[in-house]
Amino acid sequence: MKKTLSAALLAVLLGGCAVGGGTFGSLDGGTGMGGSIVKIAVESQCRAELNKRSEWRLTALAMSAEKQAEWENKICACVAQEAPERMTGNDVMQMLDPSTRNQALAALTVKTVSACFKRLYR
Repeated sequence: MKKTLSAALLAVLLGGCAVGGGTFGSLDGGTGMGGSIVKIAVESQCRAELNKRSEWRLTALAMSAEKQAEWENKICACVAQEAPERMTGNDVMQMLDPSTRNQALAALTVKTVSACFKRLYR
């Protein structure tokens, strides 16, 4: 199963990079299939990353569960939208390697969550 998922992710990422002559860094601005896969993976990891952040936990204490879910959805939607645009060629190469994929995805999510959190809470 993991080999199939790895092969599919590799094919989609490479296909997304090739669509429209885009670069590795932008994945066609996140509109190609590679960008879609990255968006899905980053959005699912976003929620875990948010809950690790002290500023989010402090902010969430003052919110109702409904407001907390609303803001979590806003932040993670922002993260999913921006992550493919923030990818570098090095990020893409690390995501192609099964041994570094999770680490690269986590690093991309962290920097994107930070940017979205600051932008949305201004």
